[in-house]
Amino acid sequence: MGTTSSRRSTQSDRQVATTGPARAPAKPPAKPKDPPPPPAGLFPGMGIQDETKEFGPLASRDREGAPQGVVLHRTESPTMESARNSYRTQIEKGNHVGAHYLVGKEGETSLTVPTDKVASHVRGNKDEAWKGANGWSVGIENVGMPSKIDPKKDIRAQVKALELPPAMKARLLGLSDKELKATLKDGGNEMHQDITGPQKRSNWNLVNALSKAHGFDIGTKVQAHEEVDHKTLGEGEPIKEFVSAMQAWPEKLKALGARIAKMQADPKHDPKALEQLVAQLEKDQATWAAVQADKTPAENTALDAEKILETPGPATAREADRSSFYKEFWPRSQALDKAGTPDKAPAS
Repeated sequence: MGTTSSRRSTQSDRQVATTGPARAPAKPPAKPKDPPPPPAGLFPGMGIQDETKEFGPLASRDREGAPQGVVLHRTESPTMESARNSYRTQIEKGNHVGAHYLVGKEGETSLTVPTDKVASHVRGNKDEAWKGANGWSVGIENVGMPSKIDPKKDIRAQVKALELPPAMKARLLGLSDKELKATLKDGGNEMHQDITGPQKRSNWNLVNALSKAHGFDIGTKVQAHEEVDHKTLGEGEPIKEFVSAMQAWPEKLKALGARIAKMQADPKHDPKALEQLVAQLEKDQATWAAVQADKTPAENTALDAEKILETPGPATAREADRSSFYKEFWPRSQALDKAGTPDKAPAS
């Protein structure tokens, strides 16, 4: 019996050794963490660079509610990097003076402060309606230095030589010499000229994206900084004038279409003049369609495909049309205005 018991014990030990200790069930693989949402104001597909990690400290607090307006600024610095250095200095000092977007001369755009945060970019000390606008508006800074006006030289000639939007130049030159001199002196004898074509494109896309996202009216809630604060002449007026002209573009196309229809109904119309107006309307309509398609997912995909295939096609042509349009914006705008204006009736 002793031998039998010993054998049983040995077999049992072998079974334990073969089976081994019970193992804990394996843990399920950790669920991958969702990436953090992009900062507010970083619209997909628009090519905006996210610089909020460095410049986010310019924000003073979270915004209460959605943005309901835009203030247009100039940096008074010559480059993107010099503007960034200015922001870095503000952060080092513990200040919150800065804007949400920074737009370079080539149209390159950075989000510096998320649009759901408050940054100090406007006081509203000149317009009661814009007091406290930091809490509900977005600031767009455009890189650019003001031009010096020499008060000892012919002021009117200097203003005429500046690149300014038509309405702004007409307003200034419509002042008397005394009024013009006082206006320039009030601005420190400095004045900003027009922004570049690429900057026009970026500002238009930004203003539209913001207004669509938050439901505010571009016509009443996009303002030049010098209109609401005492600032350098022309800081935002050229940009605002451009935005207003862009808003009016569809109506300008309608006006030209109406003139063409009236000429077609007139048996005495000039066929050559009519042909020229029809060609202009078709060109401006195609350009406007290209502008509306800008930075949309479909247009971005079409452009990428043509680049990959190294075969320029319709999307590449639209891109070239857009670039040319913004670069030559004011001559194009004036030409469309003129084309849509009916001929004056002959004097009786």
